[in-house]
Amino acid sequence: MVTEFRLGLALDGVGWHPAAWQASAVTEPAALFGGEYWAGWGRAGAEAGIGFITLEDGLTAQTEQFGAAPADPAARVRGRLDPVVTAAVLLSASTVGEVVVTRNVTHTGPFPIATQLASLAAIGPGRVAWRPQVSANARDAVVVGGTPTPELRPEDVHVPARIARRLRDLFRDAETHVRTVRDLWTTFPAGALGSGDEFWRPDRIGTTPGPLNVPVFATPPVVTLAHHALEPYRLAAAVADRVLLTPTGDHPLPRVLAAFRTVEGLTPDATPTEAYADIAVVLGDTDEHAHARLARLDREAGAPWTTDTGIFTGSPAGLAEVLTRWRDEHGLAGVRLRPAVLPEDAGRILRDVVPLLAG
Repeated sequence: MVTEFRLGLALDGVGWHPAAWQASAVTEPAALFGGEYWAGWGRAGAEAGIGFITLEDGLTAQTEQFGAAPADPAARVRGRLDPVVTAAVLLSASTVGEVVVTRNVTHTGPFPIATQLASLAAIGPGRVAWRPQVSANARDAVVVGGTPTPELRPEDVHVPARIARRLRDLFRDAETHVRTVRDLWTTFPAGALGSGDEFWRPDRIGTTPGPLNVPVFATPPVVTLAHHALEPYRLAAAVADRVLLTPTGDHPLPRVLAAFRTVEGLTPDATPTEAYADIAVVLGDTDEHAHARLARLDREAGAPWTTDTGIFTGSPAGLAEVLTRWRDEHGLAGVRLRPAVLPEDAGRILRDVVPLLAG
């Protein structure tokens, strides 16, 4: 049995359901682009005892279908604050234990990412983690003017063999990217400040494009999101400290976890990786209430909610029961929850689910 079970809250706009904006108690779009909204979630998470908060990244506006252009713009709030800026707000305005910052590695160089994460670690030493994000969206390449990437099509998303075939090179590049960032973090340790002997170490540089121009007070752990496919699993096994696995009805947690551990065992130089589950949640006072909420959201969206992971729909007590079973029977280190609507579902997580797990 895992003695410490960490619960994470995945923040993105007013929630992960496509119709979250219509259902949210937040009424002003401008609130999502101001610091107080995010600082408030940081303080609420810290007060509830949440383990970590994750922030999303994206080069293009959010869409309802992977790789497609946004539709019906009047019914959605598009865009998001830069996650590095948002993380700085959370770290400085709250005592939340950890902020996991997502950063696109397909279209961003290692040096700026290493600098950004090191700067955040200076604000909150030991409270920053990094989630490298691989981009298979051709629209991202258009935005930055970069080389077009192998495009993952909507029909490919749920077929592991197609994901592996199309994205193999992107994931190999991502592995090199993460290793380079880690090498950069070694070129300017915080202890080098004021120490000429420690700072002047040419052997730390080698082939790394450095040295870094900011000191590293604490090395951020690497967290990867790995859907049930070979390449994401292999990347996680090769470079991640933690992996977020995505169980679904067709791919239940025991099977997903076993598949990842198999890949981990076959990956050269793999280090032990903590396993977390990553699921979306729609909560209600009762199971019936939660299902009614989801049905209303789906009607607003015009289609059933489909995600890259499973969707738990039920009461806080039911969710706590599932998470406890995953912890005790499968040795999970924790779970990341994606609330369908903010503040409604996130509020229930903090108010009702966290105490049940703590007890």
